[in-house]
Amino acid sequence: MGTELDRKKELILGHEQDFAKQVAGEIIDKPQLALWMILIPIFFVFYYFQLKRYRNGLQDFSSNFLVTRQRTLDAVVESVAANKPVNLESVIELSSTPTAVQQQYRAWLDQLAAHFLLLLKAEGDSYEELVRSAHGKKSTYLVELKKLNRVEADFNRSLISHIPGEQDTFKTVIRSMQDCVKKIRHRQAADIFP
Repeated sequence: MGTELDRKKELILGHEQDFAKQVAGEIIDKPQLALWMILIPIFFVFYYFQLKRYRNGLQDFSSNFLVTRQRTLDAVVESVAANKPVNLESVIELSSTPTAVQQQYRAWLDQLAAHFLLLLKAEGDSYEELVRSAHGKKSTYLVELKKLNRVEADFNRSLISHIPGEQDTFKTVIRSMQDCVKKIRHRQAADIFP
């Protein structure tokens, strides 16, 4: 694999990792330290354990949020290196996505792969430069982000009924996550195209 392709992959992956951390930071509530907790040692110990669980939760969320994105990026990089069409079948096979939502999952993967492919073919020394090179202007990039948001939201909504547990809770979490993703992506677009 060429070093230029590796460099671009690392730029994209780094961005996706930062993105996952930002989403996790906004979705997962951080425990608050009250002054009285410092004064009563047992409560401070309790706070410390809550904080540790929060940090582990951030890490777990970020890792899980990245799985499909990283697998898709790897598949796209492989295809570019081999000069072949992107094969997303391996990504689908590695997932535990229920059969009933495979179509929505595939639509998300296709859009994500197209996004990554566009960035890998762009020129630039930073993620921001890759985006500016690939999209040219903010409105074009926002259209791309809107497509990504839509197919990911469609997949998440279709997945809800296949997850055991309280459906209303899952709907609330997924809605919150999608709102957060949109907000962060719009903020990033404003930073990339001031």
